[in-house]
Amino acid sequence: MSTPADVRRIALTLDGVSEIDHLGRPAYRTRKRIFAVMRADGLFLHLPDERKDFLFAAAPDVFVTFMWGKTANLIAQIERIPLAELRDLIHEAWQHASPAPKTSGRRHYSL
Repeated sequence: MSTPADVRRIALTLDGVSEIDHLGRPAYRTRKRIFAVMRADGLFLHLPDERKDFLFAAAPDVFVTFMWGKTANLIAQIERIPLAELRDLIHEAWQHASPAPKTSGRRHYSL
């Protein structure tokens, strides 16, 4: 199915993403935060809690819970995920970590 090379290729095609070292592991970040880290036990993805809960319940053999303090984090077993689904998950994590678009501060009124 998917490999760490696929993760890297997908992540680096997203706008504003850079690859960094995070504790000896390849990580992918926006200007705001890290959204994916390739670990020995799978791929950490920074996703909203509701989405993590859904994935944990839907496929507990693919999406493993990793506890960090009181927070449940998601570790995806990428070798069990089809490439198209991996692409969608990485994109979702990137969107969640991306800065909100700036507004001009002007209000537009319609008559």
